[in-house]
Amino acid sequence: MYTPGVAIRDQERVAVKRVERSTAIRAYLLPLPLADAACAVFCLFSHHQVVEVLGRRAVQRIPLSPAYLHGVIRYADQLLPVIHLDGLCNRSMVGHPEGYRQLVVVRTGANDPVSGIPLKAAIAVNARVQMTTLSSQVLAMESAEQEAPASLRATGLLRGYVLQPSGGIAVIDLSRVVLGTFADVVPAD
Repeated sequence: MYTPGVAIRDQERVAVKRVERSTAIRAYLLPLPLADAACAVFCLFSHHQVVEVLGRRAVQRIPLSPAYLHGVIRYADQLLPVIHLDGLCNRSMVGHPEGYRQLVVVRTGANDPVSGIPLKAAIAVNARVQMTTLSSQVLAMESAEQEAPASLRATGLLRGYVLQPSGGIAVIDLSRVVLGTFADVVPAD
């Protein structure tokens, strides 16, 4: 038996689910250990930014490089900088961090000023990378904009920071790092 009200409600439910799916963001969360964070902090990269997650590879060290620059790797006929987010965001860190577990190749949003080729970087992570789906509704309802830890703010690379029940989520702009315009100067207290 056909009931018009029930059919309309079913159509509304289907439409709401389509909208929820279209506003969902698939993302990678990279653990970001910060000395001054009160909770766990993760660096967010969208599914579109992440090109590939690699296992351990030979990294060519660069003498006298800053703590955040672990070295370079050869990737698809390119040399990519290998960036340690720990060294980038804990700017008082001295020396290069030991080892890594995975390399996450990301699109940085910057283009080479001469060739116009989009620039990528490899992010070295010591812990397992997490993949998650975040809906914009959940982010808006469950997140509270809050001031990021001081070490993260001091980088000048922070695009956004939200606090969720599971911890802080930071969005970092790596374009200045790959373009070579990022100054590795520890800010004065």
